Amino acid sequence: MTGSSSGNIELVPLTAAFVPVAAALHVQGFEDCWDEDALLRLLDVPGTFGLLAFQPGDSAQNGADIPLGFVLIQSVVDEAEIITIVVASAARRMGVAKTLIAGVEERLCANGVVRMLLEVAVDNDPALNLYQGCGFEKVGRRKGYYDRHDGRKVDALVLERVFAQS
Repeated sequence: MTGSSSGNIELVPLTAAFVPVAAALHVQGFEDCWDEDALLRLLDVPGTFGLLAFQPGDSAQNGADIPLGFVLIQSVVDEAEIITIVVASAARRMGVAKTLIAGVEERLCANGVVRMLLEVAVDNDPALNLYQGCGFEKVGRRKGYYDRHDGRKVDALVLERVFAQS
């Protein structure tokens, strides 16, 4: 995928050149955020890829592109897992995550992947609503999966999306 768009949201492959941008975005979404080194190591894992969403800058005004979010995926044979997905605080509820998931689905289906999984904290209502709206269904629960900074342990739901085969 060289670049695709949905409205004013563009998607490009997440490469090493964009890792500093991705690390800055990850801070906005997670207590235990990943730094540049961690993201680079993940991108080096076979079967792993990412997509970066951005709003193109106004070239007439010499405006810079605005990073909106990214997703990291690991695929093995015909299954894939969303390792992380994050949207910039200022860009939430604008369709960025849905655009990222649609871009991932397009690439995975083109590569014969039939199933995508993810984990999400049971107390993350915005993410749960997003995933339900994107066709994910609950297939499991992991007790005490997430450690919060306040010492709480929070369960994770395991969600699955099966792609229709043509």
